[in-house]
Amino acid sequence: MTGSRWINLAAPRLLPAKLRAFAEDAGFEVRRTAEGDWRICVQESYRRSQTPLLRSEHARAADPASFSRLTELLDTPMEISPAVQAGHASVRDQETAAALAAQFQIEFMLMPGKELADGLQVFLNDRASLLGGPASEIHIVLSDSALPRRANFPRVLTSLAFQKEELPAIGGELGKLFPAAQGLTQDVSIGALTFVLPALSAAAPKVLGVAAARLLACGVWLFGQALSDASWPSSRLTDGLLPTPRFPTSIPTVPLAAPGVDRSSPFLGWWVQQSAKFLGIATDPSYFEDENHFYAPSRHLAFVASVGRLYRDTAEAMRSSDHGASVRAAYDALDCLEGMRWKAFDVATNPGRVRKVMAGLREKLPQPVVEVALPLCERAAVALEEVQDGFIARGRHYSPSGLVGMPGKNGAQNLSWDKAVQMYIRLDRNSAHSFRQIEEDPFERALLFSHEGIIPGDLCYLPFLHLMDVLANCERLEAQMSRPRK
Repeated sequence: MTGSRWINLAAPRLLPAKLRAFAEDAGFEVRRTAEGDWRICVQESYRRSQTPLLRSEHARAADPASFSRLTELLDTPMEISPAVQAGHASVRDQETAAALAAQFQIEFMLMPGKELADGLQVFLNDRASLLGGPASEIHIVLSDSALPRRANFPRVLTSLAFQKEELPAIGGELGKLFPAAQGLTQDVSIGALTFVLPALSAAAPKVLGVAAARLLACGVWLFGQALSDASWPSSRLTDGLLPTPRFPTSIPTVPLAAPGVDRSSPFLGWWVQQSAKFLGIATDPSYFEDENHFYAPSRHLAFVASVGRLYRDTAEAMRSSDHGASVRAAYDALDCLEGMRWKAFDVATNPGRVRKVMAGLREKLPQPVVEVALPLCERAAVALEEVQDGFIARGRHYSPSGLVGMPGKNGAQNLSWDKAVQMYIRLDRNSAHSFRQIEEDPFERALLFSHEGIIPGDLCYLPFLHLMDVLANCERLEAQMSRPRK
């Protein structure tokens, strides 16, 4: 994806040896030129090894040898609270589908790394048949150890300007060296689970797969059928995947059937591969230069934090069973996309523009990805178009082609339906800041009172559609990031 791209580095308050060690620990190469200046580059690009920051391995009950590849999960298991341990005990001997899912999550989190490969094989062999459906698979999504360090690199460099102390001895997790700017990333884990949940949510009308997190890995159990078991543990034993809701739609042509593991498995593989490319771009300092062509760590930090936030908000929007909460999370994700300069909020919520994105995805994506992801994207596009149905036909501004005679600064103006929809959604999004603006703005007042105020629930899947667009077009993102910023 990336080439050998060096960028000038304004040396922070660090001794040369310490700067080199700091950069190398984060997966970068730094050099000092003959003129005494510093330059920095991603190690993978410089050495042409192209190590992915995210990758997946999968193991099947019918293929014992596939478990032998899961040899890198030697990190520390997650600490489990007494409440969760008690919940695990309550489902340990149950054989319902939901209990099996909970058992997998706990065992993946608790099992020592050296025993994990054998343990997962035994687990799947013993329990998968109890589902009574098609074969299932265990996927392990591995986050390279350089990912969290590389994500923290710009934060630490930025924080140096605000602290009296120099960087302490290199060692441990870089993110803990400084408390500064923790708020940017404290609610978003830069690890495998963050980047997997939107994909699993796309494939799960109820529960098609469950995820469990370790320090640098996410274990995913994909089922050959969705789990419709109503006895999903109410104690929420882990922060794994919950049943994904599907809000009612008036369009019967949108498929509701859950994809089987034969389709969800290649889709998950594609998602991880494309996310790795996205992360490779997002964590490469060469794409974040200032007006003087020097590396701008604060600009880089803002983008990296936004990437984590985008995935988290997208998954939150998709997983919430509360209509209002899911739509608000969707608005947050769309705002994040706009701030990352991928797509303006108004463009992302314009029905005609979204249809063009859909057409591009349908043409470009592999067939298994189309079958799993595009039905959900279609629901988002349909929901966006259904916003038009909320405009009141008896209203003074309604016409078959759009809103007419709307107040404007230069007199009356007409809006096409695409424009009216995007502007109404922006108004609804801005209502988080209250509706006081309508006291002063006759246009917003007219727009507000021209609509019934109902936002279709499936609008919450719109960020997923646009995230699919990002992942499918990483080369376009790379070209966009390479252009000088004005």
